[in-house]
Amino acid sequence: MVQLCGHTWTEKQYKNGALADLDPKIRANAIGRVKEALDMGARFDVPISVLWPATDGSDFPLQSDYLTLYDLYVDSVKQILEYLHENNYRTKICLEPKPFEPRAHILYGTTGQALCLVNEVNDPSFGINLDIGHSLIGNENLEDQVALICRYEKLFHTHFDDNDQQADIDLPPGTVNFIRLVSIMYVLDQVGYDGWYGLDLFPYRDHPVKFMKLSVENLNLAQSVVERMKEKGSEELRSHSGRGPEMSALIRDCIREAR
Repeated sequence: MVQLCGHTWTEKQYKNGALADLDPKIRANAIGRVKEALDMGARFDVPISVLWPATDGSDFPLQSDYLTLYDLYVDSVKQILEYLHENNYRTKICLEPKPFEPRAHILYGTTGQALCLVNEVNDPSFGINLDIGHSLIGNENLEDQVALICRYEKLFHTHFDDNDQQADIDLPPGTVNFIRLVSIMYVLDQVGYDGWYGLDLFPYRDHPVKFMKLSVENLNLAQSVVERMKEKGSEELRSHSGRGPEMSALIRDCIREAR
């Protein structure tokens, strides 16, 4: 088991918030839920637990006092991390940003915002879980976001999936944006990422095994493209400005050649 999370968005009590809810009882309940997940994860030596602020945020203009929400969320995270260290748990806690859905505006919805929180808390057991599909619907430049997180050594986990940048439909990675997948794999290879390549998939109408098989095949193919690119001089191209067309042609040719 790689990941075990305390879900704080699936029940009616969390409809208006969880770790940043204004009601201290609901907030304490959400913190307790995460702690319970950490307890269970410790029994199975689970390396990752993810925090997703799904219902913390807003839908209407000025509905929420964001200064207060930030204070409350930071306090909740610190309580969770204090519990983690008190019990000598080895689990890494990851914040997973997503810009919208189910809220119109989810707290810490972008990669940069999530990284701000992680760096503010400044705990070695607190980092980022980057969900590729969430970054896509936020119109983020994925290689930029991966590089930024890795610059601070805070990429603790990944969720690979894909979409058309309109909705988080959780298709297998590389089925819509294969070149973007190659760019992510290139940066991960560049920084020597050795963590899990997680899959966050929802095969609503297709067989789950087909989704997983296609995902693994596309991830392996993208890595093969990366290796081929390096063999054919991608790093030399990247050491000069203005080599965009040449790099684009190299990516195209390496996709053709990769096995």
